[in-house]
Amino acid sequence: MGGCAICSGELVLRHSGSGLVLDSELLSPTNHRPGEYGDLYRCAACGTLQQPSVPDPARLARLYRGMRDDAYLTEDAGRRRTARRILDMVGRHVPIGRLLDVGCGHGLLLDEARLLGWEVEGVEVCETAAAYARGTLGLKVHEAALEDLDLGGERFDAVLLADVVEHLSDPVSALRRCRGLLKPGGVLCVVTPDPSSATARIAGPRWWGLLPAHTFLLPRATLRGLLRAQGLRIAEDASLVRSFSLGYWLAGFAERGGRLGAAVGAARRVLPRTAIVSVPLGDERVMVAATPRSARAQAEPPAPRRSRRRRETVVHAERA
Repeated sequence: MGGCAICSGELVLRHSGSGLVLDSELLSPTNHRPGEYGDLYRCAACGTLQQPSVPDPARLARLYRGMRDDAYLTEDAGRRRTARRILDMVGRHVPIGRLLDVGCGHGLLLDEARLLGWEVEGVEVCETAAAYARGTLGLKVHEAALEDLDLGGERFDAVLLADVVEHLSDPVSALRRCRGLLKPGGVLCVVTPDPSSATARIAGPRWWGLLPAHTFLLPRATLRGLLRAQGLRIAEDASLVRSFSLGYWLAGFAERGGRLGAAVGAARRVLPRTAIVSVPLGDERVMVAATPRSARAQAEPPAPRRSRRRRETVVHAERA
C-alpha cells in the first residue's frame, strides 16, 4: 500500500474493517449499518480517512451503475427540505442561472432548484436513479461518470457535489473537473461528511460516516485547501442541518447500539415517526467556493435574487 492519495503522506490504520466484500447493496445511500467497512487509514499529514480496499475505478463504477435503493424515496419530504437549505446557501453567492448537480441521484435537489427558477442538468451513474429523475421528474440527466462526461464546452453558474466527493476514486481530479465547468463568477458547492468534527471523534468506529461506500473522507481544513488549490475562494463554510422523518432518525440511532440504542429503541414505539425532524449533528460540511469574476462582472451590481431564504428553527418537528 502506498501513501495518501491526496497528499502522499504516511497512512496509519485508524479503524479495522469487518472483512466485507463490497457489492451494489452496500453502496446504497440508505445503508448505514455500523461497523461494515474495509480497513480505514488516516493520513498523518492531511488527516484524510481512506479505504484502500475499495475496488478499482472501473469496477466501482459498475457497482454504482447496478445499485438499487428502494428505501431512498420514502424520505422524499425531508431530503427536499435539506436540498432547499443547500440551494439557499448557493443562492447567496451567485444569481440564479444554470446549475449542474454531479451525482444527482433521483433528482430531488434538481427538482427543488428548478422550482426556484434554476435551469438544471444532472449527472448520475446509477441507472435506476437516473431513470427516475428523467422519467418521473422530467429532468435532464446525463447517465455517465464524471470522468466520462462530455458537455461540449458548456459552463454553469453553479456546480454541486452533494454527498459525492466521498464516494469517488479520485476526489482531487473531480474538484478540478468541476472547477473547469464553472463560468467566471460561478460557484462550486461541496457537501461531504467531516471526519475532523467533534461528532465523528466522539462516535469513533461507529460514526455514521464510516461506510463501505466512502472511499475518502476529507477533513474540513483539507477540503478548504483543495478548493483553494483550484483557484477558488471559500465564500461560505457551514455545518449542514439534515431533515428526515423521526422514524428514520430513531432507526439510525438505534443501530448504533449501547445504552443510546436501547433508549431510542424504546422511544420508537411511542413517538410519531412521520414527523419531519431537522438535526444539526455538526459532522457534515457545506462549502461554497467561488471563481474569480471578470473585470466587467466586478463592476456590475449583483442581479436581484428570485428566492427568499426561509427562517427555520432546529431541532424541530412537524407533521408530515
